[in-house]
Amino acid sequence: MSNKNTVLTISSTLKALLAAPGAGCPDFGIIDEDWTQEDFAVLGNAHGVKHGLPVKTDYYSVILCLNGSCKKTIGHFVFEVYRNSVHLVSPDFITSFEDASDDLVLYQVLFKKEFLTGNFLKENVLDNLLEVNPDYPPIYGLSAKGFASLKALYEKISAESREKGAFHLQILRLLVTDLLYEMNRACESCLLNSTRHLSKQYQLVYKFKKLVEQQFLTLKTVQEYADELFISAKYLTEIVKAETGQNALHVIHNRMYLEAQYLLSSSGLSIKEIAERLNFDNSSHFSRFFKRFAGSNPSGFKQLQ
Repeated sequence: MSNKNTVLTISSTLKALLAAPGAGCPDFGIIDEDWTQEDFAVLGNAHGVKHGLPVKTDYYSVILCLNGSCKKTIGHFVFEVYRNSVHLVSPDFITSFEDASDDLVLYQVLFKKEFLTGNFLKENVLDNLLEVNPDYPPIYGLSAKGFASLKALYEKISAESREKGAFHLQILRLLVTDLLYEMNRACESCLLNSTRHLSKQYQLVYKFKKLVEQQFLTLKTVQEYADELFISAKYLTEIVKAETGQNALHVIHNRMYLEAQYLLSSSGLSIKEIAERLNFDNSSHFSRFFKRFAGSNPSGFKQLQ
């Protein structure tokens, strides 16, 4: 059985974005298809795509939303991307988006850790900047002043990338480091103004969602997760509904569906192999499960990719 899944690189992401009709922001980001830097890129995104299939990347993205909105999934977090916000996408987590508004405009800085480590920045310092509070979705609202400052920083990164003057890589590393510190400042500000961290209920739902992310292939029922959390299934159902508006079983099934979409669209696995990978009894059971979410069977979904 093949274990190979597609993981997007900066190069493949850049190529796909530039190939999309009406892609990019003409006055921002890299628009040169011959860009050769493998560990860094800066992109504008304004091509009106409504949703994106689940993907994994081998790089980090720090994304500023200038206008519009969309629904974003990163690992076990589901949240709304909104105007004047910044969010972080980390490698190895499955990420997707949907319900993008027609006026959605994003600035994105993509980079690998290697771009900033080595002689420039110690790895433990970088890890601290990238491991923002794990208890909360990695999105942070910005004040008017903070947004203007961050937007100017993105545009300076874009200009430096296009001009490629003397020491441009060193300057880009300094600017990206500045960007990470500004993002962490926004993170700290959001947490100071939040009262959700005082809620034991929120913390318990977070533990449940994190456990789903880790165990969705083996634990399939609300009761199994409740046992792991030492609470009743009834209480788990109630608090998940109160915090998220979703049924606890839906959270479990939605994570399975996300993985199914990812495997169908980015691996060479057959339907039978994917059913086995996801621990379904047989292909028919998997197909019925998938059709409840997608409205089509797995083979139909796979043919459209």
